Amino acid sequence: MARVFHLLTESEPFSEYHGGAISRWTANVVRFEEDTIVLAPAADDSWSIDSSRVRIVEGLSAYKRFNKGGGYRLPWAILTSILSRILGRALHDLQAGDTVWIHNRPDFALALEPLVRRRGARLFLHLHNSHLVEWSERVTRAFAADCYVFVSRFLQDEALINRFYLKRTEVLYNGADHRIFYPNSIPRSPEDVPVVLFASRLVPEKGLHVFLEAMELLQKRKVRIRGVVVGGAGFGDSSPTAYVTEMQRRAPSNIKFESYCSGSALGDRFRSADIFCLPSCWQEPLGMAALEAMACALPIVATNSGGLPETLSCGGGILVARESVPELAAALGVLATDTDLRIRLAKEAYDSFQANYTWDTVRANYRKILLSTADESVKSESSAEGVVSS
Repeated sequence: MARVFHLLTESEPFSEYHGGAISRWTANVVRFEEDTIVLAPAADDSWSIDSSRVRIVEGLSAYKRFNKGGGYRLPWAILTSILSRILGRALHDLQAGDTVWIHNRPDFALALEPLVRRRGARLFLHLHNSHLVEWSERVTRAFAADCYVFVSRFLQDEALINRFYLKRTEVLYNGADHRIFYPNSIPRSPEDVPVVLFASRLVPEKGLHVFLEAMELLQKRKVRIRGVVVGGAGFGDSSPTAYVTEMQRRAPSNIKFESYCSGSALGDRFRSADIFCLPSCWQEPLGMAALEAMACALPIVATNSGGLPETLSCGGGILVARESVPELAAALGVLATDTDLRIRLAKEAYDSFQANYTWDTVRANYRKILLSTADESVKSESSAEGVVSS
């Protein structure tokens, strides 16, 4: 039976608590696909997946020292040689027909392509952000994946414009776990002060500072609203950075910072809110947290950039200009004071989640991509054999 090896980045532990969006995506696909193996720099049992299907890639964490944030500290020939040895050991039993599904790392694809081709396997590169266009074209031209998978049409279009030589591309959206993220069954009282939730990594590109300024502006306007901030500077319950410390110092009195959480505790945080805010200051590829908010039937205020308009293409939210405090405050203020609008957008958000972003839908589309590329491989081999025999 052909297997799929999901290879995480050197910075992504396979963990519900310490991992990020890639770990969540992989866990929610792999848990229902028996012939899959996860390769990661570290892992724990928080995803409740049989340990025989998880491999720790020795040396992968150390690779961060050589290539932190894409800053190449050694010549590519040396980096590729190091990666080939590290990853090759983890894929010692790779066979013909297997698939190596690499998450977010063009350098991993470059290092592994020779091994994949020798073994008669397939190479997929799954882009969760803009790495394919941010990394050197010298790197991205030096290998050819059998399929490039993108989490949004925004990322796919960006790649096809800047890397026009890509042959097979697919869009595979993220999802949200309906067992953790689901609507609150207890109606909120009209007397309750509306709560807006910011749940994300606490880094500048996620726009926490914009959110705090907007909430301060609403406080000055005496709008009945309060905000809750949940998250950490990195994956897991990481230590506060200078940015986080400064944000906590500057936060207005209508903001409460809560500790990092994941899993069911995070789902509870979503259900205790009335509005979700994602004021990203960068080209957010899709916004997994927005999908989780939609699964909880929360109306969303997000920036009109990256893949976020795509996420809300069926309704469910209000889009505002990136880094615009007045626009963000206005949108939050409207939702805080208009209960009927909140209810309508909440229904749109939940209906869109049900139609497009459940993990059942994601897994079905994942299988279609694997099967269609496998069929193409068979046709190509048959065509090549026909040419030779004639």
